[in-house]
Amino acid sequence: MNDHRRLLSLITLTCLLAACGREESAQARPETGIEEAAAVAPAIIAPAESADPAQPPSYEVAIASAAADHNKALERCRQQPEAVRSQCEQEANVSFSEVEASLEPLRGNQP
Repeated sequence: MNDHRRLLSLITLTCLLAACGREESAQARPETGIEEAAAVAPAIIAPAESADPAQPPSYEVAIASAAADHNKALERCRQQPEAVRSQCEQEANVSFSEVEASLEPLRGNQP
């Protein structure tokens, strides 16, 4: 029991001395505000090349959205009974192919 008290006393004393040491170094350092200003991140400014929200989405965004919709449709088809699953998957694939063809003009000069 006596050993535990000594250990607790040593730990407490060490913590107090460590805390005192930190305060002294903080008081010894002059506060100019320059270090603080350098630590602050710059404001976020929207880049000038960002897309106009009024314009249609880029090909990459549009095809990714269409692919996500296609995947959701296929997932719904997997939940269907076996008798209609094949037809459902064919309809989902045809729908995706139509959307993919309609997005072709957005590709620009990509091959």
